[in-house]
Amino acid sequence: MAWRLLTLPISNMIEGIIDTCRDRVSPIIGSVLYCDLAFGYMEHSGIYVGNNKIVHLSGSGKIEIVNPKQFVDGGSGCGIYVSCYDNKAVGSNEVARVAESMVGRKRNYNFILDNCHQFSAGCLTGNFENPCNFLWMLKKETAETIGSNTWRFWDISLFS
Repeated sequence: MAWRLLTLPISNMIEGIIDTCRDRVSPIIGSVLYCDLAFGYMEHSGIYVGNNKIVHLSGSGKIEIVNPKQFVDGGSGCGIYVSCYDNKAVGSNEVARVAESMVGRKRNYNFILDNCHQFSAGCLTGNFENPCNFLWMLKKETAETIGSNTWRFWDISLFS
């Protein structure tokens, strides 16, 4: 188990290098997005709502709209991953509508029990008290709800 914790950042870095060589995509309205935090030990997620705006649950518990640079600020990632089906972004206007309807609200943010992944999954399902507190759970919900089967890189340098 300890070796897994030590190798996780290396594994995530290699995955990131491979992803930068793959076809990149631009998100569509209602795409689920995530970026790495803490050198790949954690991730942050949100919902793309168009015009380079992302709705997310901040660490302070505020649901807000941010731009891509603000979304990755404070993290160790250099890019954002987009929900895709093969090499095309997938999303849902309804998911974006739900996300936007939550802007300005607050949640009792908890790193494990009430976090950004649970918020993003709530935008997919309408149930904000869902059990999707980890990225792998959010990815599963994204596959079931909007049909994603992979994640593609959205280059943050486009927004510098």
